[in-house]
Amino acid sequence: MTSDQTPAASSTTAQPGSVPDDEISLWEVLAVLLRRRRVIVLTTLVLGALAVAFALLRAPSFTTAASFRPQGAEATQSQLASLANQFGVNVGGAGGELSPAFYAELLTSREILLRVATGEYEVEGAPTSLADLLEVEKDTEDLRVKAVIGWLRESATSVQTGTETGIVTLEVTTEWPELSRQIAERLLAEVSRFNLETRRSQAAEERSFIESRVENAREDLQEAEDELQRFLQSNRQFEASPELQFEYERLQRTVSLRQQVFTTLVQSFEQARISEVRDTPVMTVLQPPFMPPGPDDRRLKLFLALGLVLGAMGGTVLAFVVEAFARPSANDPAREDFQETLDGFLSSFRLGRRATER
Repeated sequence: MTSDQTPAASSTTAQPGSVPDDEISLWEVLAVLLRRRRVIVLTTLVLGALAVAFALLRAPSFTTAASFRPQGAEATQSQLASLANQFGVNVGGAGGELSPAFYAELLTSREILLRVATGEYEVEGAPTSLADLLEVEKDTEDLRVKAVIGWLRESATSVQTGTETGIVTLEVTTEWPELSRQIAERLLAEVSRFNLETRRSQAAEERSFIESRVENAREDLQEAEDELQRFLQSNRQFEASPELQFEYERLQRTVSLRQQVFTTLVQSFEQARISEVRDTPVMTVLQPPFMPPGPDDRRLKLFLALGLVLGAMGGTVLAFVVEAFARPSANDPAREDFQETLDGFLSSFRLGRRATER
């Protein structure tokens, strides 16, 4: 009995170093890559050539840059607030409206881009709009403007901020050098206009509030002065009485305090009136937009490397597909099922095509 069971047991025992049937051997993978090396090399070269051709045939682009720095940011932010802003923490009273991050958001906001998208530009000596220049075809004018805004935000403009220096850098890239410069100039002008209008609106609201407080403070001061005057008229010899002396000092302190409040409010009121009509810019332009001296780098090396990498990956996948179809289909139910599904799909596609042609 022992001798009869030995062959069966040895047939089911895996040999040392053998690979189970349901696992793929590394040597088998390398063998497939070596056998189908021509497919891999050809696919890599084709995709690399297509990538280079795409880089050469696409329209040239022209980029201009401008940089500015918000004024007053260093005066309104403490060192702790500046450190907190670097980590994305907003500290109350830190002047967030003057932070570089605020201007970066402002440059890509709809409020600014809408005015830029609907403006008129001069390209190649002829005035035109961005929608006509980009040949945007939409059903309504609002949809055309929306498409132009999307192009400005996603493709044409790029904004970077310096957390340490507080400098905001704007880059504009289009297919026309003069258009890139004009868009950058329009963006800076719209940011300055928005800031000026916002500051004047805030100053007007502040002036209106302080004006009402000035009137209240004037009435309170007048009331305190009248009370002190009545006291002096009724008590001409108050120095001899401790109670009257104390009452006089109390009334005098009230008048002095209300006088200080009134003086402070009047000064704030005058400052608000000045801010309401002041037209000085709130940002310093460090580098104005310039005319691009030439087209941007086409990045041939980058496209070539990307094409070669994608080609090698695609060629490897294609090599295994070719190897799978090249092997015999006997005793392979998965391949037979795939072949039947593929044949059915092609048959239905041919029938549908014939029906369409008829």
